[in-house]
Amino acid sequence: MFRKIAKKILTKSPKAYTAIHNNNFERTHKQDFSKLDKKSMDILLEVKKNGYVVISNFFNKEQCQKCIDDIDDMFKNNKEFVQKQEDLRIFGAEELSENIKTFFDHSLLNKLAETYNGVPTCCAFTLAGRIETLGKDAQYGSGGPWHRDSYFRQFKSMIYLNDVDENNGPFQLIHQSHETKDHDRKIAELEHMQSSFLQEKVDKIIKNNSNRLKTLTGKAGTLVLVDTSIIHRGIPVKNGIRYALTNYFFEKSQINSHLIEHFSPLVSPEKVLNMSKTE
Repeated sequence: MFRKIAKKILTKSPKAYTAIHNNNFERTHKQDFSKLDKKSMDILLEVKKNGYVVISNFFNKEQCQKCIDDIDDMFKNNKEFVQKQEDLRIFGAEELSENIKTFFDHSLLNKLAETYNGVPTCCAFTLAGRIETLGKDAQYGSGGPWHRDSYFRQFKSMIYLNDVDENNGPFQLIHQSHETKDHDRKIAELEHMQSSFLQEKVDKIIKNNSNRLKTLTGKAGTLVLVDTSIIHRGIPVKNGIRYALTNYFFEKSQINSHLIEHFSPLVSPEKVLNMSKTE
């Protein structure tokens, strides 16, 4: 019954539908940074304000190279788990590499994710990704076109394993677009709760304020913490290669068979499903 009513509201008044869901989300996902140490609090306050924060030297070069070696090895020897999109991907790479598991298990990242999300949260799996030059005609980089992962607040951590500049597929985003949804919708003539965006629409937002386009380059070991309700993408690779790890954090209530199917093949789907049952 509720879904039928919601569908009618969406059809007749998308604005009202969006407002209802926004209010419900904020009511059930209250953030509380008060128990964090100052460093952690400052990190999350910056993510909350700008949509992201960049931290240099989170891994040293030796750690990064060990992860790269493991990624190359698993792409060669664990092909049953390799997904080929714009890049090569393995979801659940922490199950195949102790070096990658260090990133997956990192206590600070897990604490920040749960605090930012405001509900019980876990790192379901780590994505190991490698993207290379796709040619001059490549439309998309890692992750496809401009998009939001979720319309509502969601936390992700990504680390560059090799040096990343403007040429080899850096992460790019629209500054504060997690907080300016109504403004950007009017500027770019977007739909309510839209999650995927044509370049021409993003160009309208950039034209309105060019300073909002941010390209996040960095040396090997650079950590990016991001609220993925921000508008973002990976820039198409012009030359070179990019290696990265990404921790996928989900509310425990979101972990179910549909999530497993969406990211399949996962290295250990059973492990992920069991996370919803743990305290």
